[in-house]
Amino acid sequence: MPSQTFINLAEEKKQRIFNALYTELQRVPFPEMSINQVIKNAGIPRGSFYQYFDNKDDAFDYFVSECSRKTKECVIKRISTIRGDIFDMAKTLFEEFAKTSAEQYKFDLFNHVMPYVDIKKLVPFTSYIANMEEEKKFEACSALGIGNLDIKNEEELMDIIGIIEALFQNAVPHIISGDTDMNDIINGFKRKLNIIKKATVKEGI
Repeated sequence: MPSQTFINLAEEKKQRIFNALYTELQRVPFPEMSINQVIKNAGIPRGSFYQYFDNKDDAFDYFVSECSRKTKECVIKRISTIRGDIFDMAKTLFEEFAKTSAEQYKFDLFNHVMPYVDIKKLVPFTSYIANMEEEKKFEACSALGIGNLDIKNEEELMDIIGIIEALFQNAVPHIISGDTDMNDIINGFKRKLNIIKKATVKEGI
């Protein structure tokens, strides 16, 4: 992960380095990623790169972690605007994700990055919510429609979110490989989600 020197950088410069990694990984798969090209894209000296990261793997881990964090932030924002049924929200978000992934510029990036990602290193969405400030966490849980679910506590809500997150992760390889029709992927996700919904939503809702 990045050094304290990197963490202390101004947000504008950190974003510039993230953008440089994004541009390079959109161009080539991770094993072919050029540090020289990243340095050129970011407009920083070579020595600075090694002040920020130990090596290419370290920079890649940072990029993936930051993508994951930004995605979680976007999801939380969407949850606060959609509000209501956690399963309907999951369907909407997955369909948007799947269709956006099919766009060529995103498809290239996913193919160049995802095969080399260690999912175990990523912070689960449940942990992200658990570590939020209490007020924000309460708002997020309320927006997820916790009152509509036949569950006993917040821990069981996190279990449901974890299952939905696993469905997302299981679908990603099929999306980036292109070996399955996108509509079949989306319909398969919705079918599995409906099974979970039937088992967890209170009767009469």
